[in-house]
This record gives sequence, structure tokens and C-alpha cells, in this order.
Amino acid sequence: VMSPPQHVKVISVATNAAVLLMGARNVFVTGTALPIPGDDKFLAHFGGSSSTAFLMQLFGLFMIATAGAKLTTVVYDEGTFLRQKLFLVLGVVDLLLAFTVFNYKALGTDVTGGFVLLHALEGAAFLHDALTRERKVKRVQRSASTRSKRA
Repeated sequence: VMSPPQHVKVISVATNAAVLLMGARNVFVTGTALPIPGDDKFLAHFGGSSSTAFLMQLFGLFMIATAGAKLTTVVYDEGTFLRQKLFLVLGVVDLLLAFTVFNYKALGTDVTGGFVLLHALEGAAFLHDALTRERKVKRVQRSASTRSKRA
């Protein structure tokens, strides 16, 4: 199995753990500073209006999606089930995104409804596929360079 080198995993896990934390903060406790240097100034820069808080929540969800996908690809070694794991991550984020936009009442559903519907549908489809479709381990094929080294 061709997995990323250990140093790539360590750097990615450290970076994306911080991004996940900041993304979760933006979604669930919007406006709360974390014990990260400069985070209080970062938040103060954007102010505290409800529309800014909503944008921070959306930004947080995209931070979670990106970090989750990156972590899935560097931590999970086996390739056959990688798409399944990515569908789990992205499906959950799609549903959280639909939920967040649905609960934002400053815009009517005539503005947000299509976005909510599309992301809810995609999230449900991703999760359904990830949780119900049977997957079989594919036969491992050796690369030409691996075969020549063994010969």
C-alpha cells in the first residue's frame, strides 16, 4: 500500500487538527476566541453582526470539509475504501451545511431553499452510499518498479 510518508502525515494531522478546531468553533460557538495567538484579533476584525456570524459558520463548515478530506486521505492507508470514508466525511458536512443554512432566518427559503435542498440531497446520497453499498477489497497489483526489484 502506498501511503504518505510519516512526516507528511504528522504535518497534515497537526495542521488539519487546528483547522478542524477553528472550523468547529465557527460553526458551534461562533465568535468565541480560541487559545491560538491572534485569534481574538481575527474575530474582532469581522465584527459580530448576524450576517457575519452566518458567513463564519459557512466558512467553518468548509474548513471542516477540507480538513476532514485531507485527514481522511493521509491517515487512512487502504485505497479500496477511501471513497467510502470521503463520502462519510463529505456527507456529514453537506447535512450540517444544509441544516445551518436552513436555520438562518434573515433570508427566506426563496433565497436559501435550493441551496439547502441540493446539499441535503447530496449529503443523504453520500451517506447512503457509504453506509449501504457493499465494497470488496480489490486485488493488490504491484507496480512495475516493485516487480523489477523482486526479480
